[in-house]
Amino acid sequence: MTLQVQGLSATSGRRQRILIAGAGPAGWAAAGELRRLGFSGEVLVVGGEPVAPYDRTACSKGLLDGSSKPSETWLDVSDCPGVDWRLGRLVVDLAPAAKMVVTDTGDCYPYDGLVIATGARVALPTGWPRGEPGMHMLRDMADVQALRRDLRDARRVVVVGGGITGCEVAAAIRDMAREVIIVDSGPCLMARALGKPVGELVTAEIVCAGIGIRLQRRVLRVDRKSGSWRVRLDDGTDLWADLVVAAVGERPETSWLTNSGLDISDGVLCEHSMKVPGVRDIVVAGAVARWPNPAYGVAPQRIGQWVSAIEQGQAAARALVLPQIRRPPVSILPRFSSEQLGLRIQVCGYISGGDEAWLTELRPRRRDKARAGLVANYFHQGRLTGVVAVNAPRAFAVATRSLLAVPRNGMAPMAPVNRSSVVSRSSWPVAVG
Repeated sequence: MTLQVQGLSATSGRRQRILIAGAGPAGWAAAGELRRLGFSGEVLVVGGEPVAPYDRTACSKGLLDGSSKPSETWLDVSDCPGVDWRLGRLVVDLAPAAKMVVTDTGDCYPYDGLVIATGARVALPTGWPRGEPGMHMLRDMADVQALRRDLRDARRVVVVGGGITGCEVAAAIRDMAREVIIVDSGPCLMARALGKPVGELVTAEIVCAGIGIRLQRRVLRVDRKSGSWRVRLDDGTDLWADLVVAAVGERPETSWLTNSGLDISDGVLCEHSMKVPGVRDIVVAGAVARWPNPAYGVAPQRIGQWVSAIEQGQAAARALVLPQIRRPPVSILPRFSSEQLGLRIQVCGYISGGDEAWLTELRPRRRDKARAGLVANYFHQGRLTGVVAVNAPRAFAVATRSLLAVPRNGMAPMAPVNRSSVVSRSSWPVAVG
């Protein structure tokens, strides 16, 4: 049978089996894209969790507060016909020369093409107790179930880390009528994700909702005393809690690639098309991928958002089966959304500490500026690089048109954008520290 993809044949000896390491959004998207492109060879997906692919972003949202059932988060695999899902098997080693992947069950899987999509893992600080009752991380469905069990008898919870995930977890716990305190080293909550101007306004709403915060504080140590947890801060303060949730960031899951010879200094280094340089049959996708994103320069970088992982998975599949002339550079704008405590937060693009921010309030006379609706446009050297909106979905859609309209097919820098096209008369500039 001749495949739809030029240059490939299931009987030609090329790409008879494509192995996808990782059953998250990137791996799931890669499997679906391979079938959409007409690849009829064997597609084998190896995933560490024993459950079907699901929306991990629900872990800190609906799955935690109980508003969503696990079955409601499953990803649609109808576009992945004939894909062999080998779940509950964790990849532990890669031998590129032998084209072989080894799992913790002792199974060895040969491949003709490999998609590395193992994502990232929670980075628990050095010295923190692991596996102790009441110490939690939130990465997968099993973590959610364990936290929900412990929350039944908990009264106070300390969440370490005030990023998007940490704030979502705190909001869900607060909605469950538990006392919760967030500890973060930044000047406001979600500062890196939203920028300081928006982050400060959102932080004010989170405090009004009854969540305690300790900003510009670092955790020196965490230990268990008489059945409770003591969180010692760098100012000498002790926070006592029944449970501690660590939401202090992620690291790319590359431990299984230590002996592979690949560049894993910060994720897996790959080219513009998501192919690993110098290795013909390996591509990378998702939070584990570090590649030169044409949308924002040539320096290799990683993007961990859900939508980006799906786009990278699709691009990685194309890089494996399409001719080289049909593999354009993978150019992706980070974008994500979050709903917490009645705040709908939407972000598109990149935000850095040196950017200039222009804020637009939808209802300038209200004191609760974030809850009333606002849009922030971030500029770097005169170029629009990011848009953040809170409770302003229509305004967000309008503001992002200018950002999404910028050509991102090649390596050329982004074109300057006229501020008047994205900022209303009621806006004002805010310096981002």
